[in-house]
Amino acid sequence: MILLQLFWMFLLIGFVSFGGGYAIIPMIEMEVMEQGWMTTQQFTDVIAIASMSPGPIATNSAILVGYQVHGITGAITAGLGMVIPSLLLVIIIAIFFYRMNKNKYVES
Repeated sequence: MILLQLFWMFLLIGFVSFGGGYAIIPMIEMEVMEQGWMTTQQFTDVIAIASMSPGPIATNSAILVGYQVHGITGAITAGLGMVIPSLLLVIIIAIFFYRMNKNKYVES
């Protein structure tokens, strides 16, 4: 049940949040505190580690929150929940451009 909650939470955050990783952090914090998964100090530590790690801070934060909540399976679940929205959008845009490239008017 916790894995499903983690996945769903980060999937929704990934779909509805705009403004980059630092804009997403307060949304993650609100959800994590609401669920009671971490204390404020633990979340602050997670953000500090996520910001020092290479890669996007939102994804790093999701993975670290997932790890803190449910170990390695939580980390994988939260990470997938965070990256699937972006992945889906990129795939949809790629399909659109691929189809546009095959259009006879675009080719000419």
